[in-house]
Amino acid sequence: MYIESAQNDRVRAWSQLKSKKGRAKSGRFLVEGRLLVLELLRSAYEIEAVLWDVSSDEPSDDLRSHPKVASRLVELSPAAFAQVADTSTPQGVIAVARIPHQQTVAMTAPAVLLDGMQDPGNVGTLFRTCEAFGIQTVCCGTNTVDMFAPKVVRSTMGGMFRLSLHDRDSTEFIEAWRAAFPSGQVVAAAAQADDWCYTTEMSHDTLIVIGSEAKGIRPEVLPLVDKLVSIPMQGQAESLNAAVAGSILAYEWFRQQHRRS
Repeated sequence: MYIESAQNDRVRAWSQLKSKKGRAKSGRFLVEGRLLVLELLRSAYEIEAVLWDVSSDEPSDDLRSHPKVASRLVELSPAAFAQVADTSTPQGVIAVARIPHQQTVAMTAPAVLLDGMQDPGNVGTLFRTCEAFGIQTVCCGTNTVDMFAPKVVRSTMGGMFRLSLHDRDSTEFIEAWRAAFPSGQVVAAAAQADDWCYTTEMSHDTLIVIGSEAKGIRPEVLPLVDKLVSIPMQGQAESLNAAVAGSILAYEWFRQQHRRS
């Protein structure tokens, strides 16, 4: 199929997926860039369409011949493709994928809850870090950026496609996680906490809560936390970037787990 006009109904519908409202209405999201699309194709996500800018290089053989692509490849004129693309210098390939139903998303331990994190780069970085260290369940909690926003998707470098991602109120997620893992603990990062992360036992079922860099964990969440931990620092910085702090705690869980094995 070839679409010339940027005003085509399908093109306009795909373009609306750049907004949270459009994604929520359609249950679809965009994956932009050759490497990210290939990572998506290797995952369990369902593909609706793969869009190719006819003015760019031909799609690679492994992309064009993939079973998930088959009849779903749509050729777009440069103007139509630019209407859908979120980046200023697109790579010529965009996939339209279906957002998994929340009822089908698994919940595991360990897990990470992002509470009030608004920066898409930080959220995407933490997705990538969690996948790297074997933490399969991540929840974007209250006031956290939409996990399927284009900037979040790009910053995960494909790691998000191998995670169980939840979009839920923070307190509801903690309660549901506790119900699934009654012997588990909820640990949260706090710059002024007395206990350091590496002296806190985290190798068993643990839910790690990371708040926003500006405000930390919201007051509604704090009563649900079992343990506040800090990351020891030598310099004069008062706190760490939220993605950095979360990554350190994710690695600390991994380190303790590896130590036990």
